[in-house]
Amino acid sequence: MSGTRTLVPEPRTAPRAPQPPVSSSARSARKKRQADLFTRRQNGSRLWPVTLATLLVYLVAISTLSPLLDGASWWLSIAMLGVVILCSAAAARSFGARTGMGALVGVVVWLAMLVLFFASETALGLVIPTWDTVEAFRGLTADGIRSINRQGTPANADLGIRFVLAVGAGAFALLADFVAVVVRMPALTGIPLVAIALVPGFVIGEVNLVALALCAAAYLVLLWSDTRARQSARRQTHGMLGIGAVAVMGSLVLAALAPGYNGESLFQATGGSTFGRGVSPLVDLGKDLRRPGGARQFSYTTTTEESLYFRLLTLDRFDGTTWSATRSNDRVLNEPDLLVDVPGLSTEIATEPTTTTVQVGAMVAPWLPVPFPSVRVVGVSGRWLWDTEGLTLSSRLSSASGQSYIAESVLIKPTREQLIAAPGEYPDDVSRFLELPPEMPQIITDTANDVAGNATNGFDKAFALQQYLRSTDFTYSIEAPVENGYDGDGFDVIAEFLERKSGYCVHYASAMAIMARALDIPARVSLGYLPGDRLGGSGERRNYTVGTDDLHSWPELYFTGIGWVPFEPTPGRGSVPDYAVSLSSGASTAGPNDLDSANRDPQQQGPAAPAPEAQNAGSAGESQPPVGMFVALGLIALIVVGVPALSRDVRRRKRFRALLTGRAGPPEAWAELVDSAVDVGIDVSEADTPRGFATRLSNDLALSDADGQALTRLLTAVERLRFSSTGSSVSGEALVADLTRLRRAMAINAPVPVRIRAAFAPASVLRGTYSTRPARAPKPL
Repeated sequence: MSGTRTLVPEPRTAPRAPQPPVSSSARSARKKRQADLFTRRQNGSRLWPVTLATLLVYLVAISTLSPLLDGASWWLSIAMLGVVILCSAAAARSFGARTGMGALVGVVVWLAMLVLFFASETALGLVIPTWDTVEAFRGLTADGIRSINRQGTPANADLGIRFVLAVGAGAFALLADFVAVVVRMPALTGIPLVAIALVPGFVIGEVNLVALALCAAAYLVLLWSDTRARQSARRQTHGMLGIGAVAVMGSLVLAALAPGYNGESLFQATGGSTFGRGVSPLVDLGKDLRRPGGARQFSYTTTTEESLYFRLLTLDRFDGTTWSATRSNDRVLNEPDLLVDVPGLSTEIATEPTTTTVQVGAMVAPWLPVPFPSVRVVGVSGRWLWDTEGLTLSSRLSSASGQSYIAESVLIKPTREQLIAAPGEYPDDVSRFLELPPEMPQIITDTANDVAGNATNGFDKAFALQQYLRSTDFTYSIEAPVENGYDGDGFDVIAEFLERKSGYCVHYASAMAIMARALDIPARVSLGYLPGDRLGGSGERRNYTVGTDDLHSWPELYFTGIGWVPFEPTPGRGSVPDYAVSLSSGASTAGPNDLDSANRDPQQQGPAAPAPEAQNAGSAGESQPPVGMFVALGLIALIVVGVPALSRDVRRRKRFRALLTGRAGPPEAWAELVDSAVDVGIDVSEADTPRGFATRLSNDLALSDADGQALTRLLTAVERLRFSSTGSSVSGEALVADLTRLRRAMAINAPVPVRIRAAFAPASVLRGTYSTRPARAPKPL
């Protein structure tokens, strides 16, 4: 039909499942989580300036180590490590991670970067460590420590040293982030910052004021960034910056005045020697020999015609890596009438009494240069101790610089026959000079046995070793060790030296001492100076001057009934003693390879003596506890940590004085109450009103009736001043009494660790105070 329309039924859809109603508590919880996430993200964004300031502190701190390491590539890699660690932690906080969780992210990133760049072949997916990774890290740590012990300054930053740097620098970055961002106590970053900045001063004897000034600037930028992030009041901002300024200035002054190991300033003194700055004195000696020119160290006048060699230090302990000096218990205070015995010397050995007057110039050292063996020193100023075994003089409080003194010595003149006849049995206190680590390279043992051959006594063995090292097979070179990368005195270095047969006095002395011990002859290494250049003289007095180019090292071997006897295995350096001169020539075997004393009168070239100019006593040398470093760092810690406590005490006393004299009223008393609450860990919010804070304080603390009444009186005085036109009539004495009672009540309720922290690290100073500052009451109409 034309007028008919067909109705198409609507498609049927399945009925929707009824949705469970969302409870109001669930909606509130979801909104709270979203609000918390938003708040954390906002806080994370606000903390970025603090993180960047912390990064600045980190970069400046690692830059202060540049005098200790050669090149700049190490700095770039360590700087990038800190950038990635700190920015990763900050980025995690910006995405909503809690503040502490951001620090944990930094730890994970630090470990991942260590694995990626140093042991990726042992890890899963390049960054997931395995047990093999732990072993690799252990090996890298050992390599780094070994490399530090071998090298002087500036050291080559090899893989081991870079790993040690990455571990230490990463730990410092994480510590700075934790202190400045997590616990919000950025003032405490000054302790590790100053400690790192002073490391070069205790290693090489120099403190760079420019570097310390940069540290100070970075430290103040960190404090300023923190106070800006908190949006603190003007008074609090100025207070934090003032604390930082006082701490920094105090550290700078202390750095300029604090004594080093030898009582001298940490600033570099003139003299041109690097000896004693590095970890190994023998490596430092090599560095000095390679430096062009030379600086005068001391001059002397002597009565003998013999070539005198001056000793500063003997190295008697060998651990396979380096020679070092054992801290002897046989120490005797030097006195004008004290006469020291020469160890092991019998009356059958001929001696020549000698008097030498020494005038020290630019040399700064905790040791006195004295002819060997000296038995008496008079005229020296300061407190000096004799090492009665090594016959050296050292001091922790005085320096050799500028000293003038007279040394009385007895030159030992044994005959060859007496040395050959010396028994092969040694006193018990000498047996330690035979000790060698078990992992000695085979080439050292084989060389010692081959050279000694069929010799049956100690002297013939020692003479054979000296002649072998002075033979034409060996050449004297102060450059070959550096070019071939074996500058040092350890087992592997000496093994390489015996292969290449080229080196300088450090290698010859160490090689002979090690091989002598391998042949059961007690041996040690001495450091010091050659006789120097003769300037003339009249009558029985002969004048000499000694410079840094006279530095030398040589071995000394022990013979029963004679004592310690020096040998000269270095070709072209010094002269061979009469008892050790070659029988075939009957003259000195000094060869044409004399690179350091070509223009010197042969008479002046004697078996060298002790040690180079110990610039500001480095960590090598005598194995003495670094007392100066501990004292200086302790004083710096007291300055950095004590300034906040002092600032808090001054603020409290100032408020109390103002209250008692009527120059302040209830607002200042309330401010002190809030600061005291913050110090003992009570939360204070910027949104708290005085009444709200008083109510919470009353509920949280177990206040006695008297304490509660004191809180009520103080609150009433504040509110009356704010809201009443008549103001408050409470006396200052009453306010101080109530405030003192409340401070005591808060302290009693706090645990002991919190009370200690409140006394020495008050949070109201370090973190800033979020207290509500009651406005002064309007003037009455």
